[in-house]
Amino acid sequence: MRVAAVGPRGFGVYLLEGGELTPTSGEPEAILAPGFFDIHVHGGNGTDVMDATPAQFGDLCAYFAGLGYEAFLPTTVTAPLDAVKHFLGNLPSHEMIAGVHLEGPFISPKFPGAQPKEWIQPIGPEWDPVLRDPRVRVVTLAPELPGATQLIARLSEEGVRVGMGHTDASFAQAEAGFKAGASHVTHTFNAMRGFHHREAGTAGYALSESGLAAELIYDRLHVCPEAAGILIRSKPADKLIAVSDGTAASGLAAGTRLSMWKHEAIVGNGDVRLPDGTLAGSAITLLDAFRNLAADFGVEVAIRATSLNPRALLGVTEAPRVELLFDLKFNLLEISPRV
Repeated sequence: MRVAAVGPRGFGVYLLEGGELTPTSGEPEAILAPGFFDIHVHGGNGTDVMDATPAQFGDLCAYFAGLGYEAFLPTTVTAPLDAVKHFLGNLPSHEMIAGVHLEGPFISPKFPGAQPKEWIQPIGPEWDPVLRDPRVRVVTLAPELPGATQLIARLSEEGVRVGMGHTDASFAQAEAGFKAGASHVTHTFNAMRGFHHREAGTAGYALSESGLAAELIYDRLHVCPEAAGILIRSKPADKLIAVSDGTAASGLAAGTRLSMWKHEAIVGNGDVRLPDGTLAGSAITLLDAFRNLAADFGVEVAIRATSLNPRALLGVTEAPRVELLFDLKFNLLEISPRV
């Protein structure tokens, strides 16, 4: 079978035989991609990771596996220290759980998004036991906060990736965060100081610094296709990180009402919102993001952003365990262990 894939010679058409890829010519009959790797996901199918029991985490892993996921980072919200410790205490050991993403509580009150504002906190030593938990792989924080650049440098030295997000950082403050060791920007354009022609802001820095990776929630709602196109054209091919930012609402029917992060929320058509209309995370999965990216920006962008680039960001060097086969309309045909 001829497949479009990122193979030994980069993106192109390969002959797939016995699990091996051999460069060939002609039009592809299908698309081959590694399993998805989501570094930013709060839940799915009615489960919020902050409240999940070990059994519910197991169910969540099974749900994601059925959508083509190989691995994900359960992601916290801004919450009291005891709530985060409770989450960590319930987190099981599972091959799909590749670590933890702490989103908050060190964020800007000007850009909380749907994060509970009442639990935003200054950087302090009481959080050190959590920050030094070996399962923590990613931390999102606002680089303009007092002590932030020092914390970014420490976390970076310890191998933790730092995303600049929920931030009012100026261009210069974002630059300082990057120079201190920040690896990426969290859900680019959302919950951050935007681009302005007199002060380029966090968004401007994300667009201009080629060494800085950028998360993208591509549900076509958090970021419109035109803005996503500008971001994609501005970043090297290995620096775009598709994330779902999925929540308990992902996979639920439109019109479903649920309580999320002490807010009442309602599921829409691919979105979940607070009563005032604020987007509250997303209601998509990386399967949805893959299809949207492939349709709007091409298969190579979709494969790199949903699998290869997040793995590289975390320093994962093992070969993908899962392969996904799609038809040319981006329907998922097969999920199989890699031979």
